[in-house]
Amino acid sequence: MKFRVVRGAAGALALFLGVLPAACTYQGGIDDPVTLKATWFSYLNGDDIRASCAEGSGLRYRLVYNSDYNEQIRSYEVADQGAQGASLITRVQGPSGLRLSQFRLSDPLAWARWTKSVTPLSREQVERLDAALQASGAFGPAPSGLQMFSKETYWVSSLCRGGQFFFNAWRFPSERYEAVTFDELLFSLDRTGLAVRAPVAVPSTEAAKANVPRVRHSTDETGSFFNVKVGENGLVGQQGS
Repeated sequence: MKFRVVRGAAGALALFLGVLPAACTYQGGIDDPVTLKATWFSYLNGDDIRASCAEGSGLRYRLVYNSDYNEQIRSYEVADQGAQGASLITRVQGPSGLRLSQFRLSDPLAWARWTKSVTPLSREQVERLDAALQASGAFGPAPSGLQMFSKETYWVSSLCRGGQFFFNAWRFPSERYEAVTFDELLFSLDRTGLAVRAPVAVPSTEAAKANVPRVRHSTDETGSFFNVKVGENGLVGQQGS
């Protein structure tokens, strides 16, 4: 992958938008803007969770809310803390989270990092989340064949529970999306202070792009655009699918 030398805030923006969401395998470090762009599909596919999910590995959840990739993405990661419950790491990325005023030469991409909060969860809260995920069909079969366009609103989940990995997805608007119940619970536990971007129906001329063969990536001055397709237990074309 080649990078151009860029200077100043505008240069940092050009570099950030110029790093493609490639097929690199996610192995951690999503707080780094370059890692975010380079491993996004793998992160969305839960490849790291999938690889470590085994008997005795403990509960680990990742739920991603995409409300137009260029406008807002939110990530909710739950890690088992044993008898104490669990920890919830919430991350938000998008224009509402961009902090251009924080640009500094020592860290040119600081403005583009996630806004993040960490919230402890009691065992009761974890059980409530489990129940909401169960009611939403998260532990059932994924909607194989479903395609989702980056400008659309959708949820994607990668869940490790009892040593078994479960992948699922919900695209707005649909009856299946309307049946989701875990969203309100996660939003209520979100401590980032950034408002949730409401689901927006994409015009038919744009939504039609989600029904064509997957385009890995295209870009112009307004951001990144791509399709992802759901397989039996992951994204088609990704490591674990």
